[in-house]
Amino acid sequence: MIKKILFFLLIIIFSSCATKKEKLTFSRFIINDEKGRTEIKVEDNGTIYISDNLIGLVDKEGTISTKNGTVLAEIIEDNFIVDGNGNELVQIDKNGAVENSAGESITWSETGELLKDDEPLGLKIFPANRDSFQTASILLYLHLAIK
Repeated sequence: MIKKILFFLLIIIFSSCATKKEKLTFSRFIINDEKGRTEIKVEDNGTIYISDNLIGLVDKEGTISTKNGTVLAEIIEDNFIVDGNGNELVQIDKNGAVENSAGESITWSETGELLKDDEPLGLKIFPANRDSFQTASILLYLHLAIK
């Protein structure tokens, strides 16, 4: 009986020590405006730069924080983004698509252009890697909301 109890305790301990679930996929990318100026740059390790200034960090578990460690936003279930206080901000799907409050669809083209209802918005991601589109959309949303 004691062996069974110890076995179950070990299972509970190992389960609670499991790493966080990966919610974001991305690799190094740059978002440029139509004049070629870098708006946002993200390194492979998740370091975020805006106009060459270190801003913070995004991790694969879906947390975006400032360079001082303050949580700006997090991804929760169903791709909802919440702010550091837990307030829902927006839902951005795995392809980086979002529908704004006016019902307009904002998406990334296959070539990496940001589109609003299929019209270019003047921003482009390089490389145009679909795995980075969601992360790029989240960072753009936060950048524009905080600006």
